[in-house]
Amino acid sequence: MSSWIIAKNRPKKKVAEITKYYDTSLSPDTFTLYMEYIAAYIYSQKLGETSNVWDPTEIIKNTLRTNPQVRLLRELPENEGAQKTTVTDYEPVVSPMKLADVQKFASNIMIYADTVNQAVVRNLDKAGIKSIFDIGIHLVKDPSGPDINLLRQYAALIKAYQAKSKKASLQVYIMADNYSVVTQFQVYCDPSWKLTSLSKTPLKDGQGDLVNSMSEIQIMSALPALILDFDRTSDRFIYLMYRNLRNLTYFVELNGKQWSLLN
Repeated sequence: MSSWIIAKNRPKKKVAEITKYYDTSLSPDTFTLYMEYIAAYIYSQKLGETSNVWDPTEIIKNTLRTNPQVRLLRELPENEGAQKTTVTDYEPVVSPMKLADVQKFASNIMIYADTVNQAVVRNLDKAGIKSIFDIGIHLVKDPSGPDINLLRQYAALIKAYQAKSKKASLQVYIMADNYSVVTQFQVYCDPSWKLTSLSKTPLKDGQGDLVNSMSEIQIMSALPALILDFDRTSDRFIYLMYRNLRNLTYFVELNGKQWSLLN
């Protein structure tokens, strides 16, 4: 009886109050979420704290492996002093960092869950994508109609790469959210180029969109030549996740911008 009384009256373990946390629901798209998640993690690490993440979207939970330095909150913090951190907090910490240093931090948390890796492999197999492409570009559909000058710019840059590489033909991978922009671009392409894009046979649900995007990142981050636009978060994410930048023999950023984790 006495031992039961002692156990009953034993004080509960004090739960540490959460002072800061990152809310994934504030991010407008998956790749912005990933970049801000990395920034939030770096910010917490620099302060010597665990990175607290409120993930109502469950994207972090469902796509990435867990890390002991990241705590996925089961509910919003109840203490009044809890601060929801934002890019304004992260920017002064991450903006002076070199890409290589950001990549070291990112490598600790940007490890895809096994289910995601398996889904990507199945998706690439289903699409029949087995070969390594010569060059990759990212085309975005303009709702007001094709941007002819931009399409011509891409074509000219690919021609410049072909001349430099002295290849008689090119395997070109096109990352695109809609296949119509690929067909628009085809008008300005050299007949020696073979164009491939997963957007030709998109997966049909929301989860499929994510798997398609992850598959395209897998392709683009392994190519020897890339043309990207750092105004797009997805393009900055590709560059961040590139497997070995020393193997990138040809690279053009359309606007002459330097890479950054956050815009």
